[in-house]
Amino acid sequence: MRGLRRYVNGNILLKVAGLNSIQVLLRIGTGVVMSKIIAIFLGTSGLAVLGNFRNFFQGLQSFCLLGFENGLVRYAAQYKEQKQQLQQLFTAAWTVTLLLTIGLSIGIYFTASFLDTYLIGLERSYNFVFKALAVTLPFYVLFAMISSLLQGLQRYRSFIWLNIIINVMVFAMSATLIYNHSITGAFAAIVITPLVQCIAALGIWWRASAPGFNIRSLIQWNLNITDVRPLWGYSGMALLSAVLVPVTFIAVRQDLRIVMGDDAAGNWEGLQRLSHYYMIFVTTLISLYVLPQLSKNESARNYRTTILHFYKTILPPLAMGLIALYLCRELIVTYLYTQEFKGMLPLFKWQFAGDFVKIITTVLAFRFIAISDFKRYAIAEIISLSAFYLTSYFLIRLYGTSGVVMAHLASHLIFLFVLIILLRRELFH
Repeated sequence: MRGLRRYVNGNILLKVAGLNSIQVLLRIGTGVVMSKIIAIFLGTSGLAVLGNFRNFFQGLQSFCLLGFENGLVRYAAQYKEQKQQLQQLFTAAWTVTLLLTIGLSIGIYFTASFLDTYLIGLERSYNFVFKALAVTLPFYVLFAMISSLLQGLQRYRSFIWLNIIINVMVFAMSATLIYNHSITGAFAAIVITPLVQCIAALGIWWRASAPGFNIRSLIQWNLNITDVRPLWGYSGMALLSAVLVPVTFIAVRQDLRIVMGDDAAGNWEGLQRLSHYYMIFVTTLISLYVLPQLSKNESARNYRTTILHFYKTILPPLAMGLIALYLCRELIVTYLYTQEFKGMLPLFKWQFAGDFVKIITTVLAFRFIAISDFKRYAIAEIISLSAFYLTSYFLIRLYGTSGVVMAHLASHLIFLFVLIILLRRELFH
């Protein structure tokens, strides 16, 4: 028992995983309740439309930040003891991203009608949703800056508490709005979320500020573009994903709606929500542990050591968890959703298998982010998303709704093969 305790205390990844599990359990718990609320008040067709809006919003958030967040995590870890250099980098990044976000917000405000028609396409006009989004979007920038600092400075406890607070606040707000206003409330909850995130982040940062680097130094203005030069490599990677990922998922969902109907698209979106709950745990661990570790030491040996340690520690319990979820799939659909979502049942095995491969590939691909390797990142990302779109197009027509989750697995297997080729020197030499 003492040996086990010493092992856990000396294993940073397990300690972070332990703290992170509190957040994940809370998010899963609130997510279960929220999924039930959405299933009752929105149904499969409403969930399909909401999925389009979420993809657009997530892509927009990434575009606003120019992909700086992963770079900021890296340089916060690297410049941990160089406060002046860290301050210059963050204030310049804050200025550039905020100005861009304001410009995008203006564009969204004046194209609200077009976006409503293409992304939502319901009988009632939802122009006001996009206009409200234009107002709240800039608040997301400050939240992302503070969140990146907390991760890079390895303030794990503060970062996890920030996410717990945000989760509780957003859940309470979303449940109230959906209960009272159905799909309109769901849209409103997504739009208001950046404001909630910003308020929570400001509160946490006041309590967890690093010596010599307080919140006032973060929000100073600095238009010296050369100060953010180290981040441009990350910008290219994130902007590529910010455009291609939502466009691909929206295109696949629209194709599924045309071929199989809104109910089929809603079933897929319901499964995506379930996948999102447990993937949060893994992706947060990767950003909290893997990225800072790879950023501090860019050697191939450290890369191999880090990913192997992650795989040995995380993959076995994750595999057992996915098997347990698959065996409980009927109970999950019955209690998490409604009878309207029974069409999800044949999709589980393909989704879970694809997610398992996705976790393996995500850890491998963080090498590109850690060393700001845009060329290899772009090759891998374009091939992966192209494979998903093309395989889904044909498999949906051959196997119906199951085709889209078969494509999910197939595209990540292709992605894994491509990564092994691109990373062969780091992995095998």
